[in-house]
Amino acid sequence: MESEPTTAEPQDQAKETPQPGVPEVSPALSEPEQPGVATDGQVAPTGPPETPPAEAQPDAAASAEAETPVVAPVDPPAAEPAEAESGDSDELFEEEEEEEMPVVLALGVMDMDKKLGGGIPLETLTLIEGDPESGKSVFVQQLMFGALNAGLRVSVFLSEQTSRKFLKQMDSLGMNCLDYYLIGRLALYEANLRVDQERAQRLTTKLIKFVETSEDSDVFIVDSITPLLFQFDARFVLSFLATCRDVASTGHTLVVTLHSYAINESLRLRAGSIVDAHLRLSIEELGAQVVRTLEVLKVRGAVKTIGNTVSFNVEPGLGLKSVPIQKTKA
Repeated sequence: MESEPTTAEPQDQAKETPQPGVPEVSPALSEPEQPGVATDGQVAPTGPPETPPAEAQPDAAASAEAETPVVAPVDPPAAEPAEAESGDSDELFEEEEEEEMPVVLALGVMDMDKKLGGGIPLETLTLIEGDPESGKSVFVQQLMFGALNAGLRVSVFLSEQTSRKFLKQMDSLGMNCLDYYLIGRLALYEANLRVDQERAQRLTTKLIKFVETSEDSDVFIVDSITPLLFQFDARFVLSFLATCRDVASTGHTLVVTLHSYAINESLRLRAGSIVDAHLRLSIEELGAQVVRTLEVLKVRGAVKTIGNTVSFNVEPGLGLKSVPIQKTKA
């Protein structure tokens, strides 16, 4: 009796028969492999893990940057602002210097400076006239010494004494200017004006040109122009003073001296109308005492006060010293 074929075998065969194109999968490997874990006595290869895209998994550096607060770098100051600050400081320094620079030439003698309205204004022409031995040279020396101490530069043209004698005289009056002379703050020029008219005219032209173009001095003193008065007429002298005044108005300060006996009253009045400041020195006898007197005839911009005269003496080691009125009347 023939037995009927069972259907289990084809089922088993179906299970065991691999399908074409599909790899055979072991039951032990049906679960996903873990890297580095042995399966069926074999060690699965451990390759480098795949790096996820940057969007999905930021790297450690990026996460560190995210956790660390970002500080913007500080750039060094730009050159232009630094220059601007430096320029501002220079401007302030220049302003301070301008404020400290004097606006007048002061003698340093209170009573005399008071009569001058504080001193002789800068950038002006001053005429100082006086009798012999009245103190003209000492007066300009005291004026010059005050200018040097105030930081100004001075040039002096000497027509009646040498430079050596001039410095020695100042030293005897307690106004040692040798250091100023050595460092170039004080310049001394010996000018012989006792020459013929042609040479004198050339000298005056050179003098004006020197003052006009000089950048090394602020104050110019001519002691004295008396010899010129004997070489030229009044017209030339007035023209010379007018030219000096024009040069002074461009930023220079000029002081000239002359002997009173060399001009008449008419020329004195006309010269006084040209210059910016006009001073007259004289000698007076008060009993047994001889005193020098400063008369302020004109000072541009000075406030007029009651009385324009002050008496003074020249004392060794001290220079000019005012004399009290009550003392002069004694």
